[in-house]
Amino acid sequence: MSVSYEFSSDDRLCILRLNGVVTVDAMIDNVRSALADPKWSNEYRFLSIMADVILEDISADQTSEMVRRLGELDAPLASGRRMRAAIACSDEMAEALLVYYEYRSKGDRMTDERFFRSEAEARAWLASPEES
Repeated sequence: MSVSYEFSSDDRLCILRLNGVVTVDAMIDNVRSALADPKWSNEYRFLSIMADVILEDISADQTSEMVRRLGELDAPLASGRRMRAAIACSDEMAEALLVYYEYRSKGDRMTDERFFRSEAEARAWLASPEES
């Protein structure tokens, strides 16, 4: 398992990279680390890039719990506005779980979460103008 993050100030992105067998705790810890980094900005949008990721051990209940836990991290950052967050993952086996995560996030997160099959699509959506 490998999880990491980096910031792209030019693109206003916090890029989360995940590969291998990934756990809910590892994903949340990665977000917490990024938010605690002195380079973090509330203007950043999230781009999660999942490459060769294995999510088969994450259940629907664990996904719901992850949404709740991440939602607790959203509130202090959001300032009443929905932040954008994109997930790029081309793995067909992970797609169902990621679509479920996107669905669960709609009511429980301050982020507008979207799932994409490619990094290019995710970046294009994150760079597009936000609806008011």
